[in-house]
Amino acid sequence: MNYAFLPDLSALAILIFLLVLLRKRHPQEQLNMWLLGLFFTLVEAIAHIFYAPLGLPSTILHVIVMDCYLMTGIVFVWASGDIDRDIKTRRSRLFYLSWNTLPLLAMATAYGMHLFDKGSFYPCVIAGLLISVTTTFIYKRGWMRAALFACGWLAVGYLVYRGNYREAVYWSLCAVYAAAWFNFKKRLPRPSTGRVAILTGFLIWTAFLFIHPLIVQYRTYADIASHIWNMQKSLISIGMILVLLEEQVSNNQWLALHDELTGLANRRSFENQLTASLDRLRRRNGQLAVFLLDLNGFKQINDSFGHHAGDEVLRAIARRLRDDLYGCETLARLGGDEFTLIACDVTGNEAVDRLAGSIQEVVEKPILVDGRTMTVSACVGIALFPHDAEDATKLLRIADQRMYMFKQRPAKSHLAGKLTPTPSL
Repeated sequence: MNYAFLPDLSALAILIFLLVLLRKRHPQEQLNMWLLGLFFTLVEAIAHIFYAPLGLPSTILHVIVMDCYLMTGIVFVWASGDIDRDIKTRRSRLFYLSWNTLPLLAMATAYGMHLFDKGSFYPCVIAGLLISVTTTFIYKRGWMRAALFACGWLAVGYLVYRGNYREAVYWSLCAVYAAAWFNFKKRLPRPSTGRVAILTGFLIWTAFLFIHPLIVQYRTYADIASHIWNMQKSLISIGMILVLLEEQVSNNQWLALHDELTGLANRRSFENQLTASLDRLRRRNGQLAVFLLDLNGFKQINDSFGHHAGDEVLRAIARRLRDDLYGCETLARLGGDEFTLIACDVTGNEAVDRLAGSIQEVVEKPILVDGRTMTVSACVGIALFPHDAEDATKLLRIADQRMYMFKQRPAKSHLAGKLTPTPSL
């Protein structure tokens, strides 16, 4: 047994255990695939402990190691892709990746079984060439990728022809890990320490798969390389933990300034943006209108059809206000069924009236929820800067008072006629 690998193996096992703990708090497909890839890495590391100090390892251990090398890379190629695609697209991508894995798996297994002859490798090369080109066109991956696959398999065939079986296998693995590195580089967020750790780890992995056939005969360099090889596994595990933590911090920051149900700005964010807009408009003597709206009929929907229906109505209203309403700089949900908007550089009461009317028209459109058509209306309160007030707190208070003034009128009066602001309350 090679006990020198035990410290690195223990460190890798601890990092995987930490990821398992994080999985309980972050149940997501991305993390599941990362854990599967690291599981293959752990199996490979355990098999390495039982390698003989000199000479070729046993065929069973060698097959386990070579197949784990490949499956680790394939799993990470899948994990580094776009996991948010629709089910049909993801299924076709899985089939595409699986078909192209088979020739590589056969070649890695043949190498692990010490079948160092052209008759064992040529069928893998021919199958790989045909499968890669055919599936690339079937799944519409583009002729450039088909040409790249063809060149790669022809290069592998040339190495097999020369009798360079180790280079053929390890450089094929190098291409798999390079693909994972490239995908992670595109997908992971740029300002991320975890991204740097993951990309560095895969770069080391790719580089050492490339140079392995060149230095394996030099025992001193091979021992040094094996320790660096184990280091990058821990580096990638740490990078994955950092990515998860950074995503959690980013989510918390987003939730601090946004309404989770609708995705709109929340009260805190709205007040910050209103203050910033007022400061900007004071410097250039601009005007601003604050619209505060409350939904009529929303409570009846909640009471009659449940909170699920009410949530769907709120999402629909938020989506319509965001997508269909023009002239508003900021849109927020203050809580419950209250929304607020900021319109900068409005000129004249007629422009304000038109925008208020547009708000009501957007809100009053029928909403389909679980096969039922639901409708709500809106009471709108308006406050103008600098006519009504010059600070955010007073503007919101005036808009709120005017909204409730309209709400207390008879049913039709607060939905009809002009909404021209009255003098400051």
